[in-house]
Amino acid sequence: MGLQQFAVSIYKNPFTFLFFAVLICYILVYMPYGLEDGDMGTIVSISWSMYNGYFPHLDFVYIKPPFSPYFHSWPFYISETYGYLINRTMYYLQIFLYSLWAIKILCREFNIERRDTVYFLALLGALISIHDYPPMPWNTVDGVFFTILGAWFLLKPKHKWFHIALGAFFVSLAVLCKQSFFFVPVLLVVYFLLKKDFRQSIYFILYGLFFAMLYVGIIYINGAFDAMWEQLFSFTTSSSFKRTGFLSYIDSLRLYPWIVLGYLAIVFTVRYFANKNTVFAVVLAGPAICFLYIYLTEENYGLLKQVLIQAMWMLATGFTFLKSLQNKQYRMLLLFLGFGWCASISNGFNTPVDFSAPILFAFFVFSYSETYTLKKSVGLASIAVFLALFYLGYQTPYLDSPRKELTYNMGEVFPQLKGIKSDAETFNKYKELKHLASKYDNFTILPSVTLGHYLTNTKNPIGVDWVFNHHLADQIPEYINKLEDKDVTVFLENFENHANNYEETSTLTMYVKENWQLVATYDYFRIYQKQR
Repeated sequence: MGLQQFAVSIYKNPFTFLFFAVLICYILVYMPYGLEDGDMGTIVSISWSMYNGYFPHLDFVYIKPPFSPYFHSWPFYISETYGYLINRTMYYLQIFLYSLWAIKILCREFNIERRDTVYFLALLGALISIHDYPPMPWNTVDGVFFTILGAWFLLKPKHKWFHIALGAFFVSLAVLCKQSFFFVPVLLVVYFLLKKDFRQSIYFILYGLFFAMLYVGIIYINGAFDAMWEQLFSFTTSSSFKRTGFLSYIDSLRLYPWIVLGYLAIVFTVRYFANKNTVFAVVLAGPAICFLYIYLTEENYGLLKQVLIQAMWMLATGFTFLKSLQNKQYRMLLLFLGFGWCASISNGFNTPVDFSAPILFAFFVFSYSETYTLKKSVGLASIAVFLALFYLGYQTPYLDSPRKELTYNMGEVFPQLKGIKSDAETFNKYKELKHLASKYDNFTILPSVTLGHYLTNTKNPIGVDWVFNHHLADQIPEYINKLEDKDVTVFLENFENHANNYEETSTLTMYVKENWQLVATYDYFRIYQKQR
């Protein structure tokens, strides 16, 4: 293809080009920046333990289904050195892929055939799902990824038995990422029954039961069934589900009612008087203004961002439900919004932002009233606005210093972090960790340098790298015994006055500080050993 033909192709299909160009740019521009000691290493640390032969629930406590750590251990088989970098890159790949898959499925259902519209909505959905979140492996992203991959096979118009089998397999993997995805098979069965596709319902249930029995059999053979049951369900209470799955959504409308009512009044007024492209621009303007306010005024992961995405989901779902009473096409959109709800149920960042594509699709069909003729200038302006917004958000990477201070190449300390930039304090802290790892054997790090054992190429003697009480399922005496029976040396971070309040949330850390012998003190760590 000549240069002129390539230019013509881009002109005719700008959003297809932009979709892949933005994905590559995000990997190059945002992936290298930021490194914090908790979330950004928690899945990788468990993957590293499993890669080193530990069995979940049995050799260490894990309060979620274990497929995410298993899934993210495969890069270590390719390269132990670059496994973490591969996993950071996968974050962007997964979100762009499942946003595209979801929009393709929905556009097929709604008879939207324009390629540019498909890639525009997929790109916008991916941008909002990523917002300014750090590039890291995460259970929720994995759960959505395998849910949509399963839906790709299950929702084929002319599906065969092997499509149902493959779909059930991938949905089973989604279920094994996080407890909130237990609801995904239920939503799918309800959808099949509403379609009166009883054959698909029965086959899906049977294949699902087969994969469930296979998994339980593996757990049982390894002697971990009782431990798995206790760890998965003792700390996922009905009150927690009620709070994160329902009450927080009601609060999203109740906390800022005048903003929501004002937004709806403007949108419906514009919808009555203006053309469809103007309506869509106004619909997107509300969330854009809120994101701008968030990035200019408050900490990036505060309540307002959670409330914003929940309110967007509530408005999209309310519209979709009402339309589904008249038009069966909207049932599939309602199903996908249900997948987003599953992704949001969390005691952490309780929001459906990780799967924003169906929310954006609902806004799109609301605005265009079944004509679906997106004007390219409106689409390009929308993408430009959200790229600019999230560029602003990314100036302060997750729990790290402002981006302008992230000038230290962490690869100079550990080769596994080659290309990753952080600040002076993190650089010096990891240099100290490397020195201590060369000086002491059989150590663990408390409470939260989750990448510590991966970076030092060591096996964690207690298996858990982030020792919150709930991460240990409150099995504090058992972990005290592990430390003492294995004669472990503890590198204790200077954890006092941390935002996670480890004095209250990590009893194991406090036990070591108050009962073990302090043998050395450094700038960032104190060395403890049990009393002789």
